[in-house]
Amino acid sequence: MPFRVLKSLFAKDESSVVESSDTVDGLPVPSTQLIEWVTGQESLEVFLESGKLGVEAIEGVLERNGLSFKGMEAVLDFGCGCGRVLRYLQNFDTVRLHGTDINREAIAWADVNLNFAEFCSNRLVPPLRYRVASFDLVYAFSVFTHLPENLQSEWMAELRRVLRKGGHLIVSLHGDHYLPHVPEDQKPRYEEGGLVVRHSTKAGLNECAAFHPESYVRERLAGENGFEVVDFIPEGALGNPKQDLYLLKRV
Repeated sequence: MPFRVLKSLFAKDESSVVESSDTVDGLPVPSTQLIEWVTGQESLEVFLESGKLGVEAIEGVLERNGLSFKGMEAVLDFGCGCGRVLRYLQNFDTVRLHGTDINREAIAWADVNLNFAEFCSNRLVPPLRYRVASFDLVYAFSVFTHLPENLQSEWMAELRRVLRKGGHLIVSLHGDHYLPHVPEDQKPRYEEGGLVVRHSTKAGLNECAAFHPESYVRERLAGENGFEVVDFIPEGALGNPKQDLYLLKRV
């Protein structure tokens, strides 16, 4: 899912899904087309570096809260694209890694080329194809940043369903740093703790942009959907620069 461009989502470009011949660190790299779908630009260097930083952000927030991948059985990358972040988790061979995304082309590529994880596609609305209590950890980088409020609530409920009791959810969101991008007539709403969503009819696309005040996340996004906020790091989503990072616990 975003921060990607989803135009031509179901285009039949076979070159984007066949096995890759180019490799970095022993893993195939996706086509320029897929990189643009995932990151909104064509640089392989940016694609790789942002994925590596994403893992650093995950490990960092887990570590500062006494958690780690060790001891986890299963982890889900919700909105995985073509494995931008997952590719840097391949050495955690005791953890079952899964990725899901709305972009079928990206999933097809990842399924062929990243054989250390299992991949499947999802629709814009729930459910996912996983059983209840399947995962110890779910992370979602720049997914809820592009969904209207009703879909955010539906997906929070669905992610709670697939998380084990006491499991954790990591999300990145547009916080105070993005206030200049909030329409002037909506800034009072944001400053009073309300969610602001631009172009809500374009859910799942970059044009749809959601802005989350911290109080809204604590009271509504997490609190009303069966989660508690364990940690909050302003602008802490390293691979998605300047987005806020939240560690939530399923209660």
